[in-house]
Amino acid sequence: MEPSRLLGDYLAALDLQADAPTRELLDAIVRRHVATFPFASAGPRLGDALPLDAGELFERIVVRRRGGYCFEQNGLLFAVLTELGYQPRLQLARVIHNGDHLPGLTHRISLVSLDGIDHVVDVGFGPSGPATPIPVPTPNPVPTTVPVPTTEHGVGNEWSAFRVFAIGPGQYHLQCRKDGAPYSLYRFDTGVFSQSDCELGHFYSHRHPEAVFVNNLVVSRIFEDEIWSLRNRGFMVLAPDGTPRSTSSVHDAGTLAALLRERFRIVVTDDEVLRLFESLPPG
Repeated sequence: MEPSRLLGDYLAALDLQADAPTRELLDAIVRRHVATFPFASAGPRLGDALPLDAGELFERIVVRRRGGYCFEQNGLLFAVLTELGYQPRLQLARVIHNGDHLPGLTHRISLVSLDGIDHVVDVGFGPSGPATPIPVPTPNPVPTTVPVPTTEHGVGNEWSAFRVFAIGPGQYHLQCRKDGAPYSLYRFDTGVFSQSDCELGHFYSHRHPEAVFVNNLVVSRIFEDEIWSLRNRGFMVLAPDGTPRSTSSVHDAGTLAALLRERFRIVVTDDEVLRLFESLPPG
């Protein structure tokens, strides 16, 4: 079967070709997606209409190069992986930033099974998110109240950048390593979710007056050797482990325009840049 325009143009933008669903292809898709299609909250900041159907996401992210955040980026990737035969499963997560609480379900991810092991696939968490599929620990055959860790990029209890950590039956934290210790970015469970659940979380995330992306301009691209991260008036180049390599400030609309257009390759008009700059929080 010939790939659709959505799949064909998406893969062409990543310099990839459609093939059988393998771990190697999935790795390449995730790595190149986060390096090519910028995570960006410009849409919520500008008050854009942000419909979530796959065709609109494709036009907005791939064709018009407007960037997007989790419900957009992971929604597009879900459509791509489905057409490639990966059979992704929609999950929603709660962003906790190492807390112990239950905020709303405002983050979208996918689970993909490879060789009988589920993997978190997430191209929509911004500069601190994973750039590879992360394996989910298999159920512990011995009943226990002690959380069961998994590994990533290592063996035994050794892991480098990210891991999924079991906190209970079917309940997990996605963790990164921060200051040498595990840091929980978000929690999720293996419940059943639908597109209507995404619409609710998406509406809050891009319309509620207290939502993070309504109040902050966040933009990023993740490469294998470094991360580019813009948050409001601060731009940083980070090492893969999150260590800052350089920092600079956004003092005027011209600087912001150069960053958005040249670094992040986001298409914005002069009027949009001015609106974004004038609405940045003081800092």
